[in-house]
Amino acid sequence: MKIFSILLLAVNCSVVWAQTNAPVKTPVEQQIEITSKNWQFDGNTRQMIYLGSVVVTNPKAVLHCEQLIVDLPPDGGHPTNIVAITNVVIDALDGKSQTNHITADKAVYTYSVVNSVTNEAIVFTGGDPMPKVENPQFTGLGDPLTYNLITKKYSASNFKTIFKQSPSSGNGTNASPFNFLK
Repeated sequence: MKIFSILLLAVNCSVVWAQTNAPVKTPVEQQIEITSKNWQFDGNTRQMIYLGSVVVTNPKAVLHCEQLIVDLPPDGGHPTNIVAITNVVIDALDGKSQTNHITADKAVYTYSVVNSVTNEAIVFTGGDPMPKVENPQFTGLGDPLTYNLITKKYSASNFKTIFKQSPSSGNGTNASPFNFLK
């Protein structure tokens, strides 16, 4: 199902809500698997709801949450809104095959095309203590934490960064960019 690949691939491609973005090319279709304890579809509102231990997988990412709500557009086109709620955890590979581990209470994916300009983003909110993205180089916390799928950039309010340095990487390529503070 394209709907869930879009949410998971959104983590792999950052997006900033700017009106200067060029339209996005259609992604290559991938197999997506969704499991949950319960599932509902409302034909009137065109809303799919997955409830309880929701797991969405594709070759590059895995999403875990307790509830996933997908609003399907009436024309059958690209979903404009996907919401993951409660204990949201996403593990996604970036362009360097490194895992980005994202945690939050809620993730909201939005998609729109206005005047031939594509806007596509995921906004993470809530968490303990706030939404967090971790990879081998750093941990970043902010609320809200926004990932722009078009520009592949993160932005946040109230942001805190923790740079990581392994004990054996004193001056190597994995060294903290702030080694001069020693």
